[in-house]
Amino acid sequence: MADQQLAGNTDQIKESVLAMEIFDRDAAYDSRVDSIVRVEARRLREKLTAYYASEGRTNPVIIELPKGGYVPTFSLRRPSGPGGDRTPATTKTLKGWHFPLRTPVVAGVCVLIAVAVTLWLRPHTSGPTLPLRSLSSDVGLTFEPSISRDGKLVAYSSDRAGGGDLDIWVQQAAGGSPLRLTNNPGDDVEPDFSPDGATIAYRAEGAVDGIFLVPALGGASTLLARGGYRPRFSPDGTHIAYWTGERMFRAAKIFIVPMSGGNPIPFAVDFPYAAYPVWSPDGRYLAFVGCRGPLVREESNADDWDWWVAPVTGGPATRLAARRIFEQQGLRQPESGTSHQRIVPDCWTDRGYLLCSARRGDQTNIWRLHIPPGTLQINGPAEQLSFGAGREDHPSVATDGTLVFSVLTHKSDAWALPLQADTAQPRGPITRLTSGQGNCRRPVISQHGDRLVYLSNRSGNEDVWGKDLKTGDAKALTATAQSEASPLLSPDGSEVAFGYAPPLPESIWLVPFQGGSMKQICSDCGEPRSWLPDGSGVLFQKLSQRESLIGILDRSGHIVPLLESSESSLFSPSVSRDGKWLALIVRTPPNDTRVTVVPLHHGAAAAKPEWIPVTESGRWVNKPRWSPHGNILYYVCDRDGFACIWANRLDPATKGPVGPPKAVMHFHTRGSSLDTSFGLELSIADDELVVDIGETSGNIWLAPAP
Repeated sequence: MADQQLAGNTDQIKESVLAMEIFDRDAAYDSRVDSIVRVEARRLREKLTAYYASEGRTNPVIIELPKGGYVPTFSLRRPSGPGGDRTPATTKTLKGWHFPLRTPVVAGVCVLIAVAVTLWLRPHTSGPTLPLRSLSSDVGLTFEPSISRDGKLVAYSSDRAGGGDLDIWVQQAAGGSPLRLTNNPGDDVEPDFSPDGATIAYRAEGAVDGIFLVPALGGASTLLARGGYRPRFSPDGTHIAYWTGERMFRAAKIFIVPMSGGNPIPFAVDFPYAAYPVWSPDGRYLAFVGCRGPLVREESNADDWDWWVAPVTGGPATRLAARRIFEQQGLRQPESGTSHQRIVPDCWTDRGYLLCSARRGDQTNIWRLHIPPGTLQINGPAEQLSFGAGREDHPSVATDGTLVFSVLTHKSDAWALPLQADTAQPRGPITRLTSGQGNCRRPVISQHGDRLVYLSNRSGNEDVWGKDLKTGDAKALTATAQSEASPLLSPDGSEVAFGYAPPLPESIWLVPFQGGSMKQICSDCGEPRSWLPDGSGVLFQKLSQRESLIGILDRSGHIVPLLESSESSLFSPSVSRDGKWLALIVRTPPNDTRVTVVPLHHGAAAAKPEWIPVTESGRWVNKPRWSPHGNILYYVCDRDGFACIWANRLDPATKGPVGPPKAVMHFHTRGSSLDTSFGLELSIADDELVVDIGETSGNIWLAPAP
């Protein structure tokens, strides 16, 4: 790398070339699956740092490999003096110098080139590299594979038919043409093979949500249980375990139902939240994600979740303490709304391993935890099985150890729908506002539609960005080592309030839209959610296991509680432009969730008897947002089985709902939907609606048995 840089051939310092020339990969190298260059580049950075701190501490030239690229930079070490020990030296400057062949500088560069290559190629002990091969090569979304116990067939969910929805397909693991098994207008997902390979259980969404059965080689589907997620066959094939819950998954229950039909039997009934069951190899136990206490926040670290195991026939559950292992190893849940908000077990293999998908840093891979036979305890740390750069998820294992899993890519951007905001009438097609590297999340548009703020991870972690929609100019407003969260534009568009992502304290900061110094206005108050109409402060929300708080934070840091509840979760508040009404989500256990309007009397919230429910109970709703004149509330709801944008007309005087809700825009596919955007936001300007839409694609990969 260094000699190519000195020669001016930076176009040759790219991932594909390095993979072939250094690591002997062939021309079919796919960085989405094989991340060896990125992994080894990270190790090289670490080893160079260690080298310069020890035997290389006196070298006159320092070679560094900046994060996010492979083009090295050079700097000269200063002998002494203030301001550090290195002076930048560009490639052009180094090339322009004329040293005798044996000068210390040239010798140092040559030595460091050798050191860099030696360090890069030095063996490491991170784990085995799986001999992968692609089982599908679709341009859309093909994911959630299940391999038959004998390793001969693979079933999966795919939108390859072109209708926009997902169906269940099956094909031979050795290759060949896939067979389409379902043709439901809604999505068919989460397939699982029966032990004999003759039947596939799956979840269907649409007119009837629930667990269905279909013959593995084709035939009619039959409904087994309503409302279930992620079915799993017992090892003897006689029963199926699944779980149920509302869309935000704050409450969940596990059931076991006979494959032949009948009444589902509740499992782990003493858990308010129990989900994602997998059978032990002998069929005597189920491992699952469980919470003993209530779930009150979206973040996975806000409750007492863990992995548990309990006898199928009844009896106390045993904590597996997987969460402690994940936290010790820096592992987190996959980052995408298409999946769970915790690390969950995907399968329990015959060899005694629980497999899962987990994220460390910016990579999501397949990991396993060992439970020795005859014990109900995890033995040792989690072991990484795959090392690709894409999101690797949904592992499934055959009896001989053959592994299949999904490799997903996700891109989220801000989109604008032109509409007459006070009538909820669209005026044209939706258009993209952001593009390029990284994901755009949580977009908020100014009232007049000329400015946009959002989160972008293009620099490695999430920073606040601003975009002038008139000129098209975009720039980072923050550039910290931590991920920011929840950006909000002030009513006049001049300032941005934002917070920080967990596990940092929920502080709130201000930064000018044009760029400049950041100012902290509270150190641990909550998440910023809405500016006050006069720009004097922001509304924030703070949720804990004991209570919910909606408060007002002014620019001086003074806090005034507005709403508090120990019975319901209160979140996603927004204030009407006239300052007289507050819209928010009120969730009361077990599943009463509504868009609610609260009158504001001189800045104080009305008592609960005056609160006005806008939406019906039993539906997932989120992000209520006011129209400019306050007579329409926009929000996201799944009343048609999908997360779509809806609007309710309100009485101008009482703000009670008038007439039925109106669908503003539908999102009925997982490949491009609101569901796939992790951190959904909805923002309303005078004449347009802005939302972040996630586009997900994926394919199936197979690792033969070792």
